[in-house]
Amino acid sequence: MSNQSPKTQISQLVTVAVQKLQGKVNFQSVNLKKGARVPELRLKNENGSGESKYPLIGDRYLLGRNSSSCDITIRNTVVSQIHCSLQRDPKNPHHFLLTDENSTNGVYMGKRRLKSVSLRHGDTFTLAPPDLANCVTISYYCPPPLWARLLRYGFYGAGGIFGLLVLAVIWESRRVNVYPLPSGVSGPVVVYPRDGQTSLNPMGQETHRELDNLGDFSPYLTKAVVASEDSRFYWHFGVDPLGIVRAIKINWQGRGRQGASTLTQQLARSLFPEVGRQNTADRKLREAVVALQLEAVYSKDTILKTYLNRVYLGLAGYGFEDAARFYFDKSARDLDISEAATLVAMLPAPNRFNPIQDYDTSVKNRNLVIDRMAELRMISPEAAASARRSRIEISPQAKKSLSSTIAPYFYSYVFEELQELLGEEVAKEGNFIVETSLDRRLQAIAEKSLKNNVLNQGPRYRYSQGALVTLNGQTGEILALVGGVDYQKSQFNRAIQAKRQPGSTFKVFAYAAALEKGISPYKTYTCAGLSWQGQAYSPCERSSGGVNMFQGLARSENSVALRIAREAGLSNVVNVAERLGVKSPLNPVPGLILGQSEVNVLEMTGAYAVFDHGGRWNRPHAIKRILDASDCKNVEDLSTCRVIYDYGEDSDRNQQVISPKTAETMNSLLRGVITNGTGGAASIGMGEAGKTGTTNNYVDLWFIGYLPPRDWVTGIWLGNDNNSPTAGSSQQAAKLWGDYHRQLITTPN
Repeated sequence: MSNQSPKTQISQLVTVAVQKLQGKVNFQSVNLKKGARVPELRLKNENGSGESKYPLIGDRYLLGRNSSSCDITIRNTVVSQIHCSLQRDPKNPHHFLLTDENSTNGVYMGKRRLKSVSLRHGDTFTLAPPDLANCVTISYYCPPPLWARLLRYGFYGAGGIFGLLVLAVIWESRRVNVYPLPSGVSGPVVVYPRDGQTSLNPMGQETHRELDNLGDFSPYLTKAVVASEDSRFYWHFGVDPLGIVRAIKINWQGRGRQGASTLTQQLARSLFPEVGRQNTADRKLREAVVALQLEAVYSKDTILKTYLNRVYLGLAGYGFEDAARFYFDKSARDLDISEAATLVAMLPAPNRFNPIQDYDTSVKNRNLVIDRMAELRMISPEAAASARRSRIEISPQAKKSLSSTIAPYFYSYVFEELQELLGEEVAKEGNFIVETSLDRRLQAIAEKSLKNNVLNQGPRYRYSQGALVTLNGQTGEILALVGGVDYQKSQFNRAIQAKRQPGSTFKVFAYAAALEKGISPYKTYTCAGLSWQGQAYSPCERSSGGVNMFQGLARSENSVALRIAREAGLSNVVNVAERLGVKSPLNPVPGLILGQSEVNVLEMTGAYAVFDHGGRWNRPHAIKRILDASDCKNVEDLSTCRVIYDYGEDSDRNQQVISPKTAETMNSLLRGVITNGTGGAASIGMGEAGKTGTTNNYVDLWFIGYLPPRDWVTGIWLGNDNNSPTAGSSQQAAKLWGDYHRQLITTPN
């Protein structure tokens, strides 16, 4: 028991309250009564030396880089001055509402950017996208009391759910014979470019190896798998009702996508084609039934051993023995804590979360697995701390193998799209043949053009990164995608993951909304300054008197675009942008027209493709078809493989989102930007059309344009990851666009 008196404890709380009012909370000085249930934020230290803990005694906290304004100060360049806030939930004092305070890099749970979310025990979020270097990882710690946890387990596996599953097993068990287990493993995910000639990752696979007994694997590996993937593995009977309830609750609350498959269910889906791969309730039922059969026939050790030998691990093939030899040049029986946790941390996305392609993310994910092992008392705190402080030493041969990957940013994005199309659980199994739209010639020129521009022009104009996407304007197919200057140095995909202000490239949605409303492009607008919703805007910079749409867009006059948007209606502008494929949140305020809301390069490029395609929109996509490699009559003849997905049969393709007349007028307006306006640096004399965009302090430099004779639509962004100002303008992006397209035209196939 604590030796503190109630008076002393009250005095401490009053002191903390006064410190908070003064903006000087000293979290380290708070001494709480032993056993007191106080929520905490746990912030991972950048040097990997552990974590900083912040007990949440007050009702509201601000987190950010500004020490004078924030209660919890985080010294990190990706964190905004005031990044987010925590507000105690009045209905439940042990829960806090996390809110993004209009930060630059956002608040993320996994890959999903959040505006606000109610935190629950165990939730982990990052300040900035998790793939961005130096992102800050924070966990919310507030475990329920012991009596509540015991009560949960008291109801575990009870009643109706169990009865229904027993009936389903009796009925469905006749369809799948789980004895003996199927032998061997299936092939990996093979990704082909549009010519279908060479895999994007042509690395050869060595002979598959398996270990005979569970005891042959490193004990740290089995513990890491159970801790990370299925902590109640030795408690459940193949299906985990408690996990299902938790997943439903998390998904219902919008706190990310949570699966509920046990290790046994994952194994059932992987081993037996009868279960299927569709993301449907029928498949989940079959999966549960087969899992129950497996548990009835085989011991837990046999199930876990089979999982360790057969699970898909991306580049390394199948099973932890193959992965251990590939990444660490040793057997899975010899893995230490760090190595075992590294391999297990890859399971959610083995083709992206590996230590070769993304070392920093791999370290962070490894540490989460180590922390989970320590939390479950599978390893000591001292062993966990030592493992977290160790480097991940990769086999040189593994690094050499990865260097053969063609179009690595594109290749990485394919697996993100694969997960979106099939669902996380099915996608991570592998054994697919993926046909993509990548044009290897365009991709090679795109990579070289962006890299040369940043290396040669970047020092002069103070930008260090860029992104480039080229689509087929008629189909939405991604022909080339470059997410940065050097994938080996930074795997953060700036074409997809980065959210940047688009500047004047966003004005096209205001013009299109006005045209859709029937406003004539020849109507003139004054160049005078204006006030709108309490904000004053300057007069035209390059024009005077009356200006029509052709002149206003060509010269990128802000006051004209704002007047056009006001006449069209802000809600209509947002509606047009969303119809043209902009999925990022858009704030319907006047600043939106000038590019205030953040978007990504891919969605903006896809929107401009609508003008090149008669007003019809196709989702920008890398994947054309997905084939089931386990269901081919002849693996040498892809026409004999079962087709899981075909974009050509997608019901949402080729949508008419604006009228052909509006698209034709927008073409004329955007051609004028090249011939008579701000986009002259992009001119190549082939009827090209496009728009420049620059944000405040020249932080973001954009050009998006298309070449109708070739159906190429290309979006380019230049800037810095830390949002520092450049010394350039959109002219640099426009010039890169022109140089790149001239090379595409003149370089032979």
